[in-house]
Amino acid sequence: MHGVTMKFIKLSLIAAGNEVLGQSAESKMKDIQLSNDTVESQICDMAEGTEMQLIEKIKKSKLFALQLNESTDIQNNGILLEYLQYVDHDESDMKEDILSASELPTHTTGSEIFEVLNGFIKERGLKWKNCIGVCTDGTACLTGRNSGLVTKIKDMAGNNLLSMHCYIHWQNLTSKKMAPVLNEVLSQSVKIINYIKNSALNTRLLKALCSEMDCDHQNLLFHSEVRWLSCGEVLKRLYELRKEV
Repeated sequence: MHGVTMKFIKLSLIAAGNEVLGQSAESKMKDIQLSNDTVESQICDMAEGTEMQLIEKIKKSKLFALQLNESTDIQNNGILLEYLQYVDHDESDMKEDILSASELPTHTTGSEIFEVLNGFIKERGLKWKNCIGVCTDGTACLTGRNSGLVTKIKDMAGNNLLSMHCYIHWQNLTSKKMAPVLNEVLSQSVKIINYIKNSALNTRLLKALCSEMDCDHQNLLFHSEVRWLSCGEVLKRLYELRKEV
């Protein structure tokens, strides 16, 4: 609440300055910047409020489904991404939302992932028996028969819980076996992009050329094996800038 209090104080000072000293004082008061700690506190307050609203909607909906993915950030920290699907009774509509991004302290085994996830669910007052579905990729730590995350969730939620393999991940696995002629197109495209993007001079030259030709875009996109959904966007951008390239 510290950030909210500081913002209220600032608004009060602006109103007082306008009333006593005129609009010139009001404009000067608006230029006073909040400290980093205050801004951080405001962001945390807003995040906490948003989470509380989401949790209340989940409790009102009762039934929910989870989509889980274990990944790493740029510092190689283990992260469990938790997405949620539920019925919003206030709007009578099915909603999807980000539930949480939880840091995994050490290992990324099924047991440790479940411990982090279970702690989050219990702390927010949610109940496993209301979880009717879980979607993951095919990694062993998530889908292992004996100690995988899905198995542990079924132990808590009941065997009626529906588990499924993410169909977008299916598409990614399928694309690994695509026809050689199509794979050659992607391979050559990535080489072209890397030749430009790995050179600061080439990147600046392409940007200047695109600016002179009034293009919709001024940069190419990197292809990332981790964020494999980028593949289509990479090829689309390269095609749109094919003349400039």
